[in-house]
Amino acid sequence: MISTLMLGACQPQSTASVAQAASTTDIVQPKQFNFEGSDVRDAGLGGKDFSLLGANGKTIHLRDFRGKVVVLVFGYTHCPDVCPTNLLSYADAINQLGEKGKQVQVLFITVDPQRDTPQVMTAYASAFNPNFIGLTVDKQHVEALNSVVDQYKIAVRKVAGSSPNEYLIDHSTGTYLLDKQGHTVVYEPHSQTATQLTHDIKQLLD
Repeated sequence: MISTLMLGACQPQSTASVAQAASTTDIVQPKQFNFEGSDVRDAGLGGKDFSLLGANGKTIHLRDFRGKVVVLVFGYTHCPDVCPTNLLSYADAINQLGEKGKQVQVLFITVDPQRDTPQVMTAYASAFNPNFIGLTVDKQHVEALNSVVDQYKIAVRKVAGSSPNEYLIDHSTGTYLLDKQGHTVVYEPHSQTATQLTHDIKQLLD
């Protein structure tokens, strides 16, 4: 009986069996994540490079940050609560990441280019963390900003105030995490804590 089993084990596999084994081995399983935010890899968000203005009117491209996890925060400097809260949470998350925080780039993109000049955006964003970058456009290139807003499905509505320069802007409050290849991976609702943001960013850094 034992000799029969040994002989059976030594028999050559059929071509079909070998092919099946090889195909099973060659399958690359997609990386599994356990995000605190929502996995939006299949939502068709972003996917295109964009160019906006940073400090001193310098053109900044999304592709400049390939190899880093990118955080997109949409808002404006006159925002009374949502925007500063989001930026404070990410500043705290960067601190929690320690040395790994150097592999993360936060981009604060205005929805109020009328008031948010490059100088205003730079001063505002860097107040939360010196490495945060504020992005805007000049009056001749508002369509470039609108294109980015549309890519990420950000809702924007101007609310009139007591004067032409005194107004608020209702806008989507969530933020996005992009992986090192520039793919939009996670949507983080405004309610996320710094610890939850840190948890999700770590998974994209690993």
